[in-house]
Amino acid sequence: MKKTIIATLSLFIAASALNAETPVRYGTGLPATGSDKPVHTIFTNPGEDCTTEMNISFATPVGTTAYVMLSDGVDSTLIESKGVICTSFDSINSKLGDNADVYERHVFDKHYVGLVNLKADTKYSYQVGTGPLDNIVYGDTHEFRTAGAESWKAAIISDFHHYSPLWHRLDSSMGMLDVLDKVSGGYDWVLSPGDQCAWGGSYNYWTELAEQPAYKKYMWGAVEGNHDHMTRDNDKSDIFFRDTHANPLNGYSGQEGVVYWFKYGDVLFLMLNNEAMRTADSLKPVFSWMREVVAKNPAKYIVAVEHYEWLIGTNGVNSQLDRFRDIFDELGVDLAISGNNHAYLRTPALRNRQAVAGGKGTFYVVCSSSDDSRGRELKPLEANDDVISMRWSEGAKTIGGMIMDVNPSRIVMTLYDRNGSICDTFTVPAVR
Repeated sequence: MKKTIIATLSLFIAASALNAETPVRYGTGLPATGSDKPVHTIFTNPGEDCTTEMNISFATPVGTTAYVMLSDGVDSTLIESKGVICTSFDSINSKLGDNADVYERHVFDKHYVGLVNLKADTKYSYQVGTGPLDNIVYGDTHEFRTAGAESWKAAIISDFHHYSPLWHRLDSSMGMLDVLDKVSGGYDWVLSPGDQCAWGGSYNYWTELAEQPAYKKYMWGAVEGNHDHMTRDNDKSDIFFRDTHANPLNGYSGQEGVVYWFKYGDVLFLMLNNEAMRTADSLKPVFSWMREVVAKNPAKYIVAVEHYEWLIGTNGVNSQLDRFRDIFDELGVDLAISGNNHAYLRTPALRNRQAVAGGKGTFYVVCSSSDDSRGRELKPLEANDDVISMRWSEGAKTIGGMIMDVNPSRIVMTLYDRNGSICDTFTVPAVR
């Protein structure tokens, strides 16, 4: 087995500097200062080109040198990482798993490790450890698969709002991922349209998420939801999402690591931040960025993802569709995915806000919730009945998820309920 050591510099922008496995209830009594593990809150996120790149985010005590042991099953590489101090989660009110109030005082080193020169279509494993170089103590094994296969699948899970006192939310969403794994024959990574946490400012919640089997087995490509953007006291900031992830730092100025793009195989993903797009003026830099990214990164398919819904799933009223339809038409976006409304909605392919033949417009999808507690009842349509193909909800106790099945000729999108029954399916044909 070949072993090499590579020293890396953190690319992280610190805030102070600008299956059937039982889910682990780790941290139901987490101290206010965070995990008792020397390395914790480990996430695998996409690199710009997931065929050869992947990013890793994790935390250690301040001043700790960490090591990533990366393996493709044949060769291994030892990567040294020095983090950057992060105070984004210091002095924040939250709740612990026993419903006790807690004043979180997290100060740690944030590590951002960019893995490069990876092999295409390869399953990698890695462990993160600390200690002297001749006696490194490693934690649990994490995995991811690089792009490169002609066909691949992603699971889509949205709006599960992890909240320690109501742990069943997390059980429900992680159980839905197990269902998606079974019905799909296995998927390669997970796409999240936002609201992974009830309060993104509660660092303990991110630590608990990171301990779930699905977070250890897959790369997660996520956008920031409004809940990921807030604290218990309703303070709002992008730093909570940015400083728990290792997304590519290729967003426009001020949104690096929150707005970003990546390619997985033939698909270019444009990952947007609705919290930074509330006014007409704030859309201008987003649109300029999208135009530049699409021009420089040709792809067979273009998929845009944000948290806020395109249309309100409960009654069909417009939300974000009219703000984005022109730019999506201009750029040839094939598929637009969102969440937030907690009820599923899907349109036919639209262009100029009119239904068109598949491949000549954008399919808009609003994903359902998956936490079995915050779904919404469908009501009679009040608008847009001419451009809505399908709605679905189980009411307040909704659990749903999707599989995105991609090959060079089409994308098949399928919605499943908690039992693995198909509730909707549609095909996005390739036009490039």
